[in-house]
Amino acid sequence: MKLRIALCGALLLPLAVFAVEEHQFGMRSDVPLEETNKAPGLKKVLKEIDRQALNYVNQPPLVPHKVQGYQITQSTNRCLQCHDVDNYLTTGAPRVSPTHFTDRDGIVLPHVAPRRYLCLQCHVTQADAKPPVANTFEGLGQFGKDKE
Repeated sequence: MKLRIALCGALLLPLAVFAVEEHQFGMRSDVPLEETNKAPGLKKVLKEIDRQALNYVNQPPLVPHKVQGYQITQSTNRCLQCHDVDNYLTTGAPRVSPTHFTDRDGIVLPHVAPRRYLCLQCHVTQADAKPPVANTFEGLGQFGKDKE
């Protein structure tokens, strides 16, 4: 019986500690967890003429223009109006990577694969913003060539 009580107490102790503590987490800053904080405003998008260098191998390229209001549905993808293989030569936009046409089974499709169709899951706009939380990340700069 004492073992059962001790075991229940050991299992419930972390829950009790969690319920008592009131932490402030990262981007929430000074807003308590039980309150809803105001969404931050949109950051100013940088207007870059050239594509920015990547910080690590296989990093999705950054988007050098505004994408606010771009519609991506099952029948339309605003990004592909400029970046699709049929359009990139006339628009001057970078072409969609060939990797985006391979499905999860490794089959090459004649159109962008569904798992790569939602561009803004991976590609983000270049914005004039400070990191939301402190970090010590350093990019490799041309994948480590200039650190030799």
